[in-house]
Order: sequence, then structure tokens, then C-alpha cells
Amino acid sequence: MGDPMISSKLTRAAMLWLLASSCAYAAVPAHYVVFEMDAQGRAEPVFYTQVQLSDPHRDQRSDQPIERGVERVGYRVSRNGAKNAAVYEAQVPNFIRAEFAHDPEHGDGAIELHPLVRDPRRAFVVRVPVDEADTIELVGNGNGNGKSAQRIDLRELAIRSSQLPLAATMPARTPWSLSAADDATKAGAKAANSGNRLDILVLGDGYTNAEQATFANQVAALKTAMFNVSPYKDYQSFVNWQAGFVASAQSGADHPPYQAGCTGTTCCADTDARNDPRAGQFVSTALDATFCTSQIHRLLTTRSSKVMAAAASFPDWDKILVTVNDPVYGGAGGSFATISAHSSAALIAIHEFGHSFHGLADEYESPYPGFPACSDISGGALCEPNVTNQTNASLVKWRSWFTAGLPIPTPAGTSGTGLFKGARYLSNGMYRPVDNTCLMRALGNTFCPVCRQEYVRKLYRGGFGSPSAGIDLIEPGTESPSPAAAVAYARGTTKRFSAALLRPSIGTVAVQWYLDGTAIPGATSATYDFRQDTATPATRTLELRVTDKTAFVSAAMAGGLLQHSRSWSIRVNAARVQPAQALAGSP
Repeated sequence: MGDPMISSKLTRAAMLWLLASSCAYAAVPAHYVVFEMDAQGRAEPVFYTQVQLSDPHRDQRSDQPIERGVERVGYRVSRNGAKNAAVYEAQVPNFIRAEFAHDPEHGDGAIELHPLVRDPRRAFVVRVPVDEADTIELVGNGNGNGKSAQRIDLRELAIRSSQLPLAATMPARTPWSLSAADDATKAGAKAANSGNRLDILVLGDGYTNAEQATFANQVAALKTAMFNVSPYKDYQSFVNWQAGFVASAQSGADHPPYQAGCTGTTCCADTDARNDPRAGQFVSTALDATFCTSQIHRLLTTRSSKVMAAAASFPDWDKILVTVNDPVYGGAGGSFATISAHSSAALIAIHEFGHSFHGLADEYESPYPGFPACSDISGGALCEPNVTNQTNASLVKWRSWFTAGLPIPTPAGTSGTGLFKGARYLSNGMYRPVDNTCLMRALGNTFCPVCRQEYVRKLYRGGFGSPSAGIDLIEPGTESPSPAAAVAYARGTTKRFSAALLRPSIGTVAVQWYLDGTAIPGATSATYDFRQDTATPATRTLELRVTDKTAFVSAAMAGGLLQHSRSWSIRVNAARVQPAQALAGSP
């Protein structure tokens, strides 16, 4: 009967293929609508256009966990009165994160925490195929959450699109004037098979038309910084990195000057603003970049809805990063990371990506009164993957990463992976995997084994956009012949089976072909030539299994995520052919 664990993995792999192959459509016309949410949670459309969408079902509801403080906004679609059973969703962060290095000029990466800032202009995007929807119904928090549904007529929106508040927003475009530094000449190029990649779009603000080369250089610097960090560099091949240039009338960002007791937007009450070399500068930019958001000098933000409207020219994005043409240190996290052009600001983006993509918690202890609690013991909201209140060594979720011989809990100052007190804004009662060497505790560090693992698991698990079921090591749509139907085979001939494989940039994958569940000796490449000279068996099952051999994911926590497969049913239904015929039938 075979190994039930393997059978379970293969069942999951088959589901992955069905879902991933559904992303291999030709691009289809789609509605692209940007909404802003008011204080009551009502959504107001502010931008509408039509786009060509590679994956028409990219935003269908996912059951994957999301970052704490993020609201799921669900929507159902209908056309000509006929409702679609599928439920789509957008994920909308409620807060803007303000986390900065204590002294970036002198290498002090200890994170200074400021209270999470309520985003006054929360925004999200609806992307649905034109031939599937002329109306959507929005329901808050994925299930309504007690709110009445909002009905949006997409045909009516299309008619009055030029009258919407952000109709004049300039769409991003691929930069044409690019520096040769790094691989910036390819900054706007789109890699193959967007439906099987994490698509990261980098937009810029505060760059004039004459500063496109500056934008390209800063995008290249950000890319170098990000993919110099493990595990991003190890899985760079899983990422489409695109740059979208947005022209601004003027360079830089707003710098409200210091004024004690200020509560408005034209001044800054934060004493750090007294040392701002550009204090008093106000400029006109496409995405409204400004320092001192919510009276926090280093909190550099852009308007979410304008960013999402500008991103419409690259509609298959999964995650957005924004770089601002300003040398003063600052940035923000939230719907997307925003960073300045300061040499240390890229670390803000990497840390924030740990929140928004990995789903990680902060590991430092600065008090945050009122932050939502979590527990891995008493039920309710479970803690993020890298923090826990569980002290029973046999029940700690990252116990498979424990360094042998370490006491649990683990004393401060000890090297290795254990259970260290202090995390998630608490000095007691909450624990982290390593002492002081994780990027979620201090900027400039690397990711600890648990945080690194979660990135890889998220890539394969999905829930970040498209592909919804996670990235597949076997490129969907490249299988030859197609495994969707039984393959007719004339015995005595040679039939080649193959598929293109996606491999990590650093690391290896194991490839193995199976015939009727038995490994075929030596069949370890991406192609296999099948031949059978007898009439029986009349039906064969050929299978390709590809396994990521990474050491970044503990075997105890892999859960079948690292193995992907394709299966072909072969019907041996013809008599032996003559040698000349057999030769003609060979690949």
C-alpha cells in the first residue's frame, strides 16, 4: 500500500499542481480598484482602471495565518446577477510600524520602538477578471464581522473612473534611463512565470524625470542589501524583482520643522527633528512622502492608496516596497515598507518584511502597553512563529531547533538556539529562540534559524498572493506531455517525459522518477525516457518527485512542504512496432 506519509505528501503535491497550474493562464482583462477605508471601516473607491492580470484568481481567500493587526476584507463577485461561489480577500494592516535603529550612524542597531500608529488612510486593492465580475460585495474581516456588505457596481466605476479622487495618479513605468551598477539595467524586467514566483515591486517617490538613473541605482542598492541576507539570497531565484518609476514634480520628501507641542502636519513635535538637516523643506511628490508622520520624526510614510494606484501598471505584484529620494534616515512598515535613501534604511525594509511576509513578531522587550496578547498554552490567539509563552521543552514549537545540551529556559549570554526570556514587548513571560543575534531583535543582525525557516515555509505554503498554494519546484505548465490526461503509449517505442524545475539560488534539490511507486535507479534528471516492450501491465503510473534539500527547514516542521510531484497515467494500448517505426517514435 506504500508509505502513508508519502501518500499524504503526494496528495498535497497533486493539489499544489492543480492550483499552481491554474495560474498558467494567459493574461486576462481585469478590474483594478483601489479603496480607502474610513474610521468606520467603510470602503470608498478612489481609483479605477483595467489591467492585464496573469493570475485571475490570485486574491481568492486563503486560510493561511497573517500578521497580527491585519484585517481581512473579503469580497464576493457576481456578473449579470449570477454570484460566484468563490470569496476573494484583501489584507489591510490597521497600523503603521515605526521601528528604527537607535544610532544608525554609529552602527547601533538596537531597535527603538514607537507605538504603532493607526493608519488614517488604510487602503487595499481589488483585482478581479472582467469576464467574472461586474459587481462586488465587500464584507469586513472576511466574514462580515457584523458589518453590512457594501455593493460596488464595477461598470459604474469604470464609467466615472476619471472623476475618482486619484484618477490623476501617474502609473509607474519601467525606467528607461538606468545605471549599469549592479544589475539595475534589468530592474524593470519581469522574470518568467510570475504565477510561480513571489513578485516584489519597488516604487519610488521624490524622483523627478531627470532622476531616473538615481532611482535605478537606489533600487539596485536595496536589492543588493536584501539579497545579501539569508535566506533571501538563498531563494533569490524564487523572486521576481521589478522596479516601477513614478515621476515627481520635485525631489525628496517633506520635512516638517521642529515645534514644541505641535499637533499638525506642518511642524514636528519630536525633538529629533531639531537635528534634521532638511527641516522646513516641503516638496511636491507623486506619493506624498513625508517625515514626522504622527509626530515621529523618523517615521517616513507615503500615501497607501496612491502607491497602490501607481502599482496598477505592474498589477501582478504580491508585495510592494517604496524607496524615497531623500538622504535623511527614516522609514515605515505597514501595507508596505517605505524607506529613505540613507545607507542604513534598507535594514528597516528587511525587518519589516520579516513582519509582513514571514509573519514574525518583534523579539525585543520595549514595553508596548495594550498590544494584543497571544498564548501557545491557553488557547485563543496563538503566538507568532518566533515567540512563545510555552516553557515546557517538549512542547515548544521550535524544539527541533534546540542546540543540544542547552537548558530550557536558556540563560542570557548563551550561544545557540534555545528559549530566551524577553520578547514581543515583554521582559517576562515571553520567549525568543536566540539571545541577541536575530534581526527581529536588532537591525543589522541576521535572521535566527526559526525566523529564517519561516520565510522558506511561507514561500512553499503560500497565502501571500500568487501562487495562492505556494511556489512549486516543478514549473506549472512546463510538463511534457501534460499530466492532465492519460498518455497513450505504443509499446516498443520510447516516450520522453519532462518538466522544467525551479531550483534555489543556493542549495540543491533531489530529483527522482518513480514507476508504479518504485524508484527508478539512475532516473534523477528533469527528463525520463519511458519504454515498455510488453503488453502488460496495460496501465502504468509514472511520477516525478522533486525535494528541496535545504537545511533551513527542520524535518519535524516541514510538513510535506519541501516535496512536489507530478504524476502521469500511461496507457499501453498498441502492439510492438517495427524497428523503423520505433525509431520514428523516439524523441
